[in-house]
Amino acid sequence: MDFEAFPALARMQAPRVYADNGMRFVAAGEGWADLEFVPTERVHNLYGFVHGGVWLMVADSAMGGALGTVAPLEKQLITTQLDFRWLRKFTGAKAMAHGRVLHHGRSISHCEVAITGDDGKPIARGTGTYVVI
Repeated sequence: MDFEAFPALARMQAPRVYADNGMRFVAAGEGWADLEFVPTERVHNLYGFVHGGVWLMVADSAMGGALGTVAPLEKQLITTQLDFRWLRKFTGAKAMAHGRVLHHGRSISHCEVAITGDDGKPIARGTGTYVVI
């Protein structure tokens, strides 16, 4: 992905937590961002599938990335609330999280995320509220 148009996404995925957990932004436009997630065994729980908290990190990152495409670069985007629903068990090799801004205000913004498997079927959906500082 060319980060020139959306430098906030390059800054967001710079911390090792993104690469270490198999996440990277692959596409974006004004008000949306796509985050690819390729899980490794390091993110599995004791049952051998992706830990629920990792899915929340994927969802939050996709929504934060979407918000990063419309918020000024100097602003901090802080998660204040997440609502997340798993729709089915993930069994593929790769997932895509599509984050989208629902409302971007001066101090509070709202986003949504849809996560699909490499088969295109829905895995999870969620929403988030962010404070813009």
